[in-house]
Amino acid sequence: PGNIYGPAMIKAAKAPCPWLKIMPTGGVKPEEENLKAWFSAGATCVGMGSQLFVKKDNGDFDFDAIQDKVTLSIGIANA
Repeated sequence: PGNIYGPAMIKAAKAPCPWLKIMPTGGVKPEEENLKAWFSAGATCVGMGSQLFVKKDNGDFDFDAIQDKVTLSIGIANA
């Protein structure tokens, strides 16, 4: 539950247990500052849901916006 604990929890957990593999979900956003904070803290990977799957005003998924956010997120994760 990343939205409750934040990146600091990962850093604190991995200090005594560096072998841990942690995947936060909730509170993860497809934004450079947010993703870098998670990965800098030691996240192995991240899970995104509603922050990634953008909808248009009519309720349909905005596939172009989703593709842009996925491309951005993968680029940040691979940096």
